[in-house]
Amino acid sequence: MLKTLGSDLVGLTNIHPVGSPAPVRRAVILAAGMGSRMGSLTTSVPKCLVEVNGVPILFRSLRVLASSGVTEAVLVVGYEADQVRRRVGDTFAGMQIKYVDAPLYNQTNNICSLWDARHYLDEDILLIEGDVVFDLDVVMGLYEHPGSSMAIAADRAELSGTVVRHDDRGLVTSFILGAGRAGLVDVTSVHKTVNLYLLRAEELRTMIVPELCRQVDSGNVQAYYETVLRDLVAQRDLPGLVAVDVTESRWYEIDDHRDLDNAEFMFLTPDEQYDRIQSLHGSYWRYGIIDHSYLYNLHFPPQAMLDHLHSEMRELVTNYPVGQAEFDRLVAQWVGAPTENIVAGNGAAELIRILGEHVIEKMTIAVPSFNEYENALRPDQLDRVPLEAESFDVDLDAFAESARRAGSNVAILVTPNNPTARSVSRADILELNDRLASHGCRLIVDESFIEFSRGGRAESVEDDVVGRPNLAVMKSMSKVFGIAGLRLGYLLTDDREFATSVRSHLPIWNLNGFAESFLRYLGRYRADFEVSCDLVRDTCQSFYEALCTVPGLTALQPDANFVFCKITTTGLTGPAVARRLYVEHGILMKDCASKSMPEAERYLRIASRTTDENRRLVDALCQMRLDQS
Repeated sequence: MLKTLGSDLVGLTNIHPVGSPAPVRRAVILAAGMGSRMGSLTTSVPKCLVEVNGVPILFRSLRVLASSGVTEAVLVVGYEADQVRRRVGDTFAGMQIKYVDAPLYNQTNNICSLWDARHYLDEDILLIEGDVVFDLDVVMGLYEHPGSSMAIAADRAELSGTVVRHDDRGLVTSFILGAGRAGLVDVTSVHKTVNLYLLRAEELRTMIVPELCRQVDSGNVQAYYETVLRDLVAQRDLPGLVAVDVTESRWYEIDDHRDLDNAEFMFLTPDEQYDRIQSLHGSYWRYGIIDHSYLYNLHFPPQAMLDHLHSEMRELVTNYPVGQAEFDRLVAQWVGAPTENIVAGNGAAELIRILGEHVIEKMTIAVPSFNEYENALRPDQLDRVPLEAESFDVDLDAFAESARRAGSNVAILVTPNNPTARSVSRADILELNDRLASHGCRLIVDESFIEFSRGGRAESVEDDVVGRPNLAVMKSMSKVFGIAGLRLGYLLTDDREFATSVRSHLPIWNLNGFAESFLRYLGRYRADFEVSCDLVRDTCQSFYEALCTVPGLTALQPDANFVFCKITTTGLTGPAVARRLYVEHGILMKDCASKSMPEAERYLRIASRTTDENRRLVDALCQMRLDQS
């Protein structure tokens, strides 16, 4: 998990704490490379001066080093060396700056950059690569060891480069460079190098520098300097190199745009991170966020199904998927409906947009509800029917009458409703449909969470669509099947002219090969799916009961995989609570301030996740003492 807490050190210098381990006087920073993987960002700027949240990587590193007690920094420069000299100068943050040219930077690797600086390897040094951003505690952790040491962290899939193994005493036992990582079976047995080392004068003089010179003299100029450490450790000539685990500290190695994005997020303040998240609309897993905001099944697909998709990855990526008509057929197989009655979409959101642009003239909808329906229309096209406060159940008489008075040609009913998690029974929906049909209003029932309700699939009206051309069902498969990234949804209707009209606004390839493969395998895992829904339902009920114990919060009995809560403390708002939960605990949940309802800013919608994650959220809310805010 990426650490999200900590303070920037911009502007801080020489704050070495009294009584802490003795600092190292000199740092050597390898900053000669071109950074070609950064594309246009390094066309005229060296990689070390690429900015992370407005601060060049090198400036950030120098300020941290000055704060740790370093008084001299040696910069090994190559690409755009004059620009580095001009912008850094001869002093920076109270440190003396010295420069070493790497004349063959574009023909050799960083083993030569370190060799170019060999005359500065005659005392204790901090050795750092010029593309790493890090906090002060990373350096301070190295100072605690009398011998040579290196920073390591838990390995993650998105990281590349060297990893190491160490023994129970923390001593490094092996280095695994580059391509060697591909053969690793147990990735938990290794740690990623942070590319920050504290190398003591004795080891430099007697082992590291001689081996460095030997390798360069022998022509090994395309290697990384870690080959020197790797070989010394393998030969047991460097037996005391200590691995210092800084997994819980902020650091990131920046090789490409993806790394830059992750580093920029990590080095924002928690408040800034929260603001950034509001514009992302997903992909929170990249940042180690616990997501109680979005609603999906965490217990499906099963691993065997994911293995099927993985085994076909090359073909799915390199080949065209089937077209729209075949997707309709694949969805129809699962639903048990005629193909002509199905319109498969890139999530329900794509179909909702088509309805808003080409079908709906006036729409009646019970609010609060799923915002996409309202967002698809102009204000004058909306007939909102407020749900009754406290229970948030639909008054079907009032709903039908409002649709009649408004002259709506479409009515939307979401059940279980989002955000209230309340349901309307199948019998009531069918009665409502008959009433709406009598004055030409089509009823579209969004059943995206129906399998999570107490009645489950038995409460669905999908089987009642045949013979009722006025009735249609909208379904987001992304939510109930836990496949938000595949973007699957469908519209089910017995009005084939209506289906054809909606379908006509879709491109032939509106869905991808992964979604196609998922649908082809889905039938094999029906039993697993049903078990997963039972687990979601039971877990959410326990979650609801736990939320009922939180002071300052009132929870509504849910019939889905999320809980609708009202903040009872006067003056405290949902946006404030949601922000505070993230800033203080790294947990994300959704406030309902954007919903169409009275006192919307006092409500929260909290997704149920695993039992442990739910418990952590409840504990966090209790610690926040909402009743005393």
